[in-house]
Amino acid sequence: MSQVSVVVVEVLAPLVGATVADTCVRATAISLGKTSEDLAPEDLPTLTGSIERLLRPIAPSATVEALLAEIRRRVE
Repeated sequence: MSQVSVVVVEVLAPLVGATVADTCVRATAISLGKTSEDLAPEDLPTLTGSIERLLRPIAPSATVEALLAEIRRRVE
């Protein structure tokens, strides 16, 4: 996995589990015509958008924003 993929899975896994986190990363990569190994920092807007759509129905807004901020901080 790329560094981006690793960070996203590490941040999301405590909330949604490792399998769901990994699936989110892989699905987003596929939508970009890539694999999770190919995700790069420039793919972050698409990836965080997917995460936001996944989490908004199940998590408080503050939690979602904190997770996205943590991902951005660790990737950039």
